[in-house]
Amino acid sequence: MSKFKTALKNLNHEELIKLIKDRDPQFLDQLFTELNPILIKITYANQIFKPHTEDLIHQTWQKFFENFEAFEGRSSLSTFVTGILINKIREHRRAVKKFVYEEDGEKIYSQSFTSEGWWINEPVSPDKWIESVELQKMVEDCLEGLSEQQKTAFVLKEIEEENSENICNVLGISLSNLRVLIFRAKDKLKSCIQGLTESKEV
Repeated sequence: MSKFKTALKNLNHEELIKLIKDRDPQFLDQLFTELNPILIKITYANQIFKPHTEDLIHQTWQKFFENFEAFEGRSSLSTFVTGILINKIREHRRAVKKFVYEEDGEKIYSQSFTSEGWWINEPVSPDKWIESVELQKMVEDCLEGLSEQQKTAFVLKEIEEENSENICNVLGISLSNLRVLIFRAKDKLKSCIQGLTESKEV
C-alpha cells in the first residue's frame, strides 16, 4: 500500500472532505499522482485511447469536484472516482460508436517493404487474416456483453497482465471477488464466442 493510501486511511471523513473542499494543493497533487495512472488503465481496458482518455479523465475530475460532497466514505475514494469514470465511459460510448484514425501510408510502406520492394515480413494469407479479424470482432462483441467490472477485470488481468493486487485496488474488491469476476468473464466470453461460431456455421 502506498504512503498516500495509508495517509488517506488515517483521515476521518470530515478531514478528507475539507482537504478536497479547500483544494489543498499538496493533497490534490498526491491524489492525481495516485489515481490518474489507474484511470488511464481503465480507459485503455475499455479500448479508449488518446485523446479521448485525457478528455474523459478531465471530465471525471470535473464531475468529482462538482459532487465530492456526495462521497460518504462507504467505499474508498479511488472506488468513488473510478465509478465516475465508468459512467463517463458509458456516456462516451453512447455518443461515439467508433473512431477511425488515419495511418501514415509512407511510414507503413517503409516498415513493410525492403528498398527493392519485397515484403519484410510476408503477410498471412487472406483466409487466415479474415479468420483472425473475425475472431477479434467476436471477442470485441462479446466483451460488450460483460458488466463494466467484469470487462475491466478481464482486460486488465488477461490482456494488460496487470498485478492482481492493483486490479483489486482499482475496483475496490477482494482477491477472491476478483477471481470470481475473471471466472465469470471467461465463462461468458467462451459461451458467447461459441454461440457466434455455431450460428455462423449454420
